[in-house]
Amino acid sequence: MRAILFLLILICLVGLFLWITLSGALLVVGFAFLLFFIIVSVSYNDTAILFFLGAREIKSADEPTFYAASSQEAYKLAVTQPCLYYYNGFLERAFVLQNGKTVSLILSKKLLEICTREELAAISFELLVQVKRNLAPKRTKVMFLIGLGSWVSNGLVNILIRLVPYKEFRQTMSLLFLYLTQPWLELVFKFTLGDKYFRKLASVLEEYPLENSILLKVNLKLRKPEEVYSLISRKMIELSSVDKSRHFQNIVTLEFLPHEWDLVFDPKPGESV
Repeated sequence: MRAILFLLILICLVGLFLWITLSGALLVVGFAFLLFFIIVSVSYNDTAILFFLGAREIKSADEPTFYAASSQEAYKLAVTQPCLYYYNGFLERAFVLQNGKTVSLILSKKLLEICTREELAAISFELLVQVKRNLAPKRTKVMFLIGLGSWVSNGLVNILIRLVPYKEFRQTMSLLFLYLTQPWLELVFKFTLGDKYFRKLASVLEEYPLENSILLKVNLKLRKPEEVYSLISRKMIELSSVDKSRHFQNIVTLEFLPHEWDLVFDPKPGESV
């Protein structure tokens, strides 16, 4: 509900801004873009996230093990057969998207490469159980908002800094932008989704001890949060993304959002999700 409320507030604010600042033909064009945004946010938010991640579809012949595992788990949970995708990122991440009856599972290439069939089945189960319990649509909307904010902001900054001929200046401004915008995007994520989502997911997974135990083993293969989320590591990752494409910068933004690998399967000492 908070994600929808935030989206409605955003649409109203943008519409009000256009009404105050534009007139004539520019006002018509502005509202046309606003209408396009509304259509995408309602009907194609999952497609937009796939674009932000630069994800590529996986066919049954490409990854037969993953395809068979996801199909089996979808049948077990009696949910829609998902479309499968992978993307090239920095972290080992897995996401589920749902828009209406369309369900998509997205795994980072690194995660796909290190997992066995049993582990891929458990990951598919963990993602699809979010569809079963009607959690996935909310997460999809939130990821769309964060991804759109990152993509638009990166695009505008890239246009502005390209007007300056000095490469060092462009790199510095791009890094400064990443440093300043990431906390705001995480604040939006916390307001619209927050830890409550992961607490609910954790309670759901406790009902399935077999899959939960396999996922705990999968987590042992992954880099620990302190290896990635320390201030030094994070700034090095952001620095390395300065010279890379906008897609990679968007991927870094989405990957750094709170994720079940860190909150559900590897909580910090003394904390419970």
